[in-house]
Amino acid sequence: MLEIENSRCLPSVVALAADRTPLTGRAALQRAVNRPDMTERAPKRALVRQDAVLLGGRAVPTEELAAAVLRRVREAAVAAHGGTAPARTVLTHPVRWGAAELARLTRAAALAGIEEPELLPEPVAAALHHTRTADLPEGACLAVYDLGGGTFDTAVLRRTADGFTTVAVGGDPDLGGEDLDDCLAELLRERAVARDPDPWKELTESAEPASIAQLALLRREIVAAKEALSTAGSVEIAVPGYSEPFLLRAHEYRAAVTPLLKRSHEVLAATVAEAGVEPAALHAVVLTGGASRTPLISDLIAEREGRLPALSADPKATVALGALVSNAVTDTASSGAHGAEVGVRGPRYLRPDGDPDFEFGFEFD
Repeated sequence: MLEIENSRCLPSVVALAADRTPLTGRAALQRAVNRPDMTERAPKRALVRQDAVLLGGRAVPTEELAAAVLRRVREAAVAAHGGTAPARTVLTHPVRWGAAELARLTRAAALAGIEEPELLPEPVAAALHHTRTADLPEGACLAVYDLGGGTFDTAVLRRTADGFTTVAVGGDPDLGGEDLDDCLAELLRERAVARDPDPWKELTESAEPASIAQLALLRREIVAAKEALSTAGSVEIAVPGYSEPFLLRAHEYRAAVTPLLKRSHEVLAATVAEAGVEPAALHAVVLTGGASRTPLISDLIAEREGRLPALSADPKATVALGALVSNAVTDTASSGAHGAEVGVRGPRYLRPDGDPDFEFGFEFD
């Protein structure tokens, strides 16, 4: 597994330097602290929603922002293999993306120096990774629940002799891990305002550079606290302007995110129903995406589906790792409306296989 900046996960944030050179990774995160107006935190979402975004008062094509992340990962992979270019690149994508979205991603890849990438739907990649360690007989169905940073996708797939057929797809483009961050941020806001509203107002409404930087750092602390609450019973968050930190408990966070996660399960249930498959007949429910580690997700699925979902040790990397074992497997969807014969997603994680003539896969979240 390739590491960039000592991590297998490269944040998909893109920021512009003073000379408008695109920054990625930690440099982008640091730039975002002081210049949020020069930062795009969700380039994948922007890529499919608009042609350009305003950064620092100027329009920047979203394909260029996506290309910056792709280029960073590709260059790191090439450098790790002595300057050898990959023999094969697989880009994964939400299964509901159509021709227009896939074309945008392909153009972004070309800008990043990736010519003719193979395109693979994310649920298929997740299913392929699952079958590396679990037997799935031909004709069996599984469901995929993919909760990433900015999007939520579901799918039901059927195992075939050649790979997988997409039976039904669903999702919510306006639901993602960032919404869980917002729930915790709102919980913190309520606690802070109840103690003293003035420091919170100063922090969140001030246009002073110092306040803007403090607010950006607080947002990062909230994300870290959310992740910690997956295993810890409570966390403390220090907020500028308050002498004592705020204690937030896991059960409070759980209550705050329950409506959103129930909504996500309703989408999953609707996808399974559309597939015409009884929940009990599913061979597995596969969780993928970094936000899928939230314990309440597994609890809801176990309660309503009568089974524990399959969650890998590194759900963030599930799709990218599945892309690497895809070989010539294609998705022969029963409905061409979903464009699932071939698909794309984007880059965020990659894994060269170590061979000098190497291959790698991306998941762009």
